[in-house]
Amino acid sequence: MRNAFIRALEQYAQPDTVLIVGDLGFGVVDGFRKKYPKQFLNAGVAEQNMTGLATGLALSGKKVFTYSIANFPTLRTLEQIRNGVAYHELNVTVVCVGGGLAYGALGISHHATEDLAILRAIPNMTVLAPGDTMETFELTRQIIQRNLGPVYLRLGRAGEATLHTERSIRTLQIGKALPLVLDNAANLAILSTGGMLAVASELRKLLLDSHLRASIYSFHTLKPFDRETVREIFRTYAYIISLEEHARVGGFSSAILEALVGLSAVDLDRYVPFALPDSFTSHVGDQAYLRDYYGISARRIYEKVRRVFKPVEKWKVAV
Repeated sequence: MRNAFIRALEQYAQPDTVLIVGDLGFGVVDGFRKKYPKQFLNAGVAEQNMTGLATGLALSGKKVFTYSIANFPTLRTLEQIRNGVAYHELNVTVVCVGGGLAYGALGISHHATEDLAILRAIPNMTVLAPGDTMETFELTRQIIQRNLGPVYLRLGRAGEATLHTERSIRTLQIGKALPLVLDNAANLAILSTGGMLAVASELRKLLLDSHLRASIYSFHTLKPFDRETVREIFRTYAYIISLEEHARVGGFSSAILEALVGLSAVDLDRYVPFALPDSFTSHVGDQAYLRDYYGISARRIYEKVRRVFKPVEKWKVAV
C-alpha cells in the first residue's frame, strides 16, 4: 500500500502538496523527493514536531501529508493532531504505514491496534483504511484533489494484494462502502475494513469450496461512516460478519453497531464481529502468524463461521 500511496503522490501532487517524513522510508519516498525536492521535508525522529510543522504549513495554505510507521504519527502525536490539525480543520493527512499487526515482530510499540478508535473520536477527522493497493491509490488521489480537512490514512506495510479491477474502483467514494463481490445468491455478507480485505477474499474462496456463497463489502471509510449501506446489508442478508485488524473496542464493529441504533427488529445473533481482543497483543511474530493466533486469519474465521452459523446446510447453494 505504501508504494501505491507514493505513486499517487508523484502522479497527482500539486504545487501546494507537501510530504513530511519522520526519518524513514527513503527507499519508498525517493521518487517523490527527487521529483519535488522543495515539497519534501524530513523532520527527523521527532513526530510531534513533524505534526506541529505540518500544522504551520497547512495554516499557510499547504496540503500536508505526515508519514511514519504504526503508532508514531498518531498516538505519539495525538495532542498535536487534536489541538492543532483537527481543531483548526486543516488540510493535513496523517499517514500510518503498517496499520494493525504489520510490524508484528517488533511488539506492541509497533502494533497499531487502537488507532481507528482514537482517531475516529476526534472531531473533524476523516478516517480512511483502504483495503488494497487500488483503494490506496484512489483515496490518495481524492485527498490531493479535494479539501477534506484533517484525514487519517491507515495503510498496510508492503506486498498487499490488488483485489479491485479498473471497473470496480471507479465507483469509490469517500464515506461510501465499496462492494468487491456482489453475489445475488449469497446468504452471508462479509464486511471488511483495511488490509483485512485480502482475508475476506481468501475466506470467500474457502466458503465456496463448501458451496457457501458470500458477498464482500470494503468499508475503506470509518468516518464518515456509511450507515445506510450497513442497514441495507442487515435487511438483505441472513448472516453478517465483520473483519478488522484492530481491537474490538471502538473500531469497525463498534461503528457497525452504532449504525444499527434505532433500527427495529435487528437480530444480532446473526452477526459475528472478528477483531483483536481488548488486550495488548503481547505475542510477537509476523503478521500472518499473529492473525492466526488471534483468530482473524481466513482459516480461523472460516472455522468459526461454520461452527456458529448452524445449520449451514440451510444456506448452501449449488455452485
